[in-house]
Formats: sequence, structure tokens, C-alpha cells
Amino acid sequence: MVGLDDFPDGSGAQGKHGGRVGGETDFLIRQGDPASMPATADPAARAAGLAPVSNATTSTAFLADPFEASRRRLVDYLISYALVESYFTFQRHRRPYPFAHKHAVLPNTDGPKAESRYQNTAFMILRDGRIPQSLIKHFRLRRSNLVNPANIARMVPGLDLDQVDAAQCEVMGEGFEGLFRGLAPLDYALVMERHQDEDGSGQAGPPEGPVRLTHMHVKVERLTDNAVNELARDLGYVERRLFERGEDYVDRLEAKFYEYFGFSANASGRKSAAAMAAQMLGVEGGRFNVLLSNQDDCRMTVLDESELITQYMLLRLDRTDTERFMAQALAAGADDGTAFRVISDGRGQTVVIYRLTLRRTAAARPGPRQAGEGELDVPWLEIADEALVAVPGRQAVPGPQVLTFPWATR
Repeated sequence: MVGLDDFPDGSGAQGKHGGRVGGETDFLIRQGDPASMPATADPAARAAGLAPVSNATTSTAFLADPFEASRRRLVDYLISYALVESYFTFQRHRRPYPFAHKHAVLPNTDGPKAESRYQNTAFMILRDGRIPQSLIKHFRLRRSNLVNPANIARMVPGLDLDQVDAAQCEVMGEGFEGLFRGLAPLDYALVMERHQDEDGSGQAGPPEGPVRLTHMHVKVERLTDNAVNELARDLGYVERRLFERGEDYVDRLEAKFYEYFGFSANASGRKSAAAMAAQMLGVEGGRFNVLLSNQDDCRMTVLDESELITQYMLLRLDRTDTERFMAQALAAGADDGTAFRVISDGRGQTVVIYRLTLRRTAAARPGPRQAGEGELDVPWLEIADEALVAVPGRQAVPGPQVLTFPWATR
């Protein structure tokens, strides 16, 4: 059998990595297949002036670093797929889109929400190197999870495959978008990694080569109590055992665990898996991204090795905020802000992509804790930055891609 690491271009590794098993990975999505349609394939999206996300949207500075270029491109893909295209799907089915509200941008500031079938979902794990051997028991990277024609035919029967092309799996490759669109709706996670050689002692060397999609339908498996206990001990909320202060205290810690990673207390299975993946990869060190789009909040969350959490969501600006947006766009050299508009309606309201950056408060950082429980009653996240981002693939004159735009804090 031929593994992803054994492509004839020589850019892969030598086969097995920890608990992995090899498998055939040669495939190419046929031109014209529905899965090869661009992320803005919705007719209404095309009418709004959107184009496929391409390598041209990635600056030369980022191209010098394959990992940074890849995660930037994945963010663009997910904005287009999970936010922009979903919005037009809501419109096509004449359903109101659940826009974000100022009072509910932080986790645990809004009640439970029903999931919407018109929202595109995706769960992606990206690492600058291989998933470490120490985590293989938590990430299901089995033969049945390898990205190859047989597994894709079994999991996505409608995806028409022809022959193999290793470049199809490369995040920066021309054919990756079609593959991404075909596999993104699958349950569980898509895993993307960079090659690492192993020395004689079995230690992994530095990451090299492109970032490639290696596994799909990957379960992240860990006991919630273990994840909560690890965080609680790191932050000083328990000394040894999770239940040393009773079940009610554990329930509160569990709610704060999800908030720590940008999710509400009633986090779904995917959000729980995303939080645990970010926690475990963060402990191991190295660069990574966990990207998630869910149907209950219609927003996109990006977790990485930093102390910041980034979330993207759609806003519908009222007339006053639209005028403020246009004035800021003009001052920044973005003309009338066309590059930032998903669409504008006849009532003077504009739909834009809002980027919310959150940082953890003192209560969510390691430190001595008082005997009381007051720090479980205060927010663990606060707003660090607010901005609008240009619509990926928007055909417009060159200009700024980000506009500082206080909204929730205004």
C-alpha cells in the first residue's frame, strides 16, 4: 500500500508515524464535479460579486512560511464556506439569518440556540508537523480515516473520484478547495499536517514541506472530567482531585472550561472536541489551529497556540453603523467599502464579516486562588479587538483587508 508520505515527489515522510497505518492516497476530483465548485458557488453569492478563494489572496510574506500561508488560506475558505455561503442559503430558503447581537458576543451571554440546517459546518485541525505520538490515543488516526479514494467513496458516496494527485491534498494546491468542500460536511474532524522525519532515536525532526490533508472523520476522544481537571489544576482551582470540593463545584468548572476556549456552557459535541483538541495540542507545544463552524451559533471559531481566541460572524449594520463603516472605509483607503460588504439591502443596512478577538482574563490565567469561588462567577474572556474583514474572493481594487471597527464595545 502507498501512504500519503510515499508520493513520488519525495515531499512526504517514510510511512508509519506512531499509531498510524498506511493506505492508498491517490485521487483527483474530476473537473465539473459538484464537489469541485468554488466556495462561493451559490448563485446569489456569484451575483454579489464573489469569486473563488485563490492563492492570490495570500501575500508573499506568508508564502515564505508554508504553515502560516496554509492557515490563513483555511480561514479564508471557512469564512466563505461557513459564513458567506450559509447566509445566501438562508436567503434562498427565505429564512431569517441569526445575526450576532451586541449583548451576546461573549460566551454564556445568550441562551441555548436551535441548530440550523442551512448553516454549513466544518471542524478542522491543522498542525505544523505531525500529531504527536503521545496524543495518538486521543486522535483517531486509523486506516479508515486516511484520505484516499476507498475511504472517500465509503464516507461520501456522491463524490466522484478519478485518479491520484498528491497536490490535491495540499492546502495551497489548486485543487484543494474542491476536496475541502466535499469533505467539510463530514462528522468529526479533518486533520492537516506537515511532514516530519524521525531520527534514529524516534524523535521527530523539524516540520518541512507543504501542509497536507491527511485524515478525515477523525474523532477526538478524551474524558471531559480529565480535561476539566487538567485545566483546573493548571489554573489553581483544584489541588489534586477534580471532585475534592463537590459535584456542584465541578459543574461550574466544566462550564468555565468551555468558556476558556470561547464556547458556551452547553457546548455541543463538536465544540467539546475542539476545546479538547486545542488543550492537548497546546500542552504539546508547536504551532496549530483548531477551526470550527457550528450550526447552533452560526459563527466560526479559531483556536491556536496563542492566548487569544478569534471568532468570525456576520453582522447586519443598521443605518447609523453603516454610515460609520463607510466613513472608516473611506478614511482607510477602501473607497466605499465594497470589499467588505457581503451585501447591502435597500433599507440602508449592510451585511459584513466581523472579527472578534478575545483574551483570557486574570481569572483564567494561572495564579494563587482565594478560598472562595468568586473567580468562577466573573467572565473568563474579554474583548481584545474588533474589526471587519474583507470578503474572501471579493473582486475589488486593492486596498486594506481589515478595518478596525468597535461594535460590541461601542
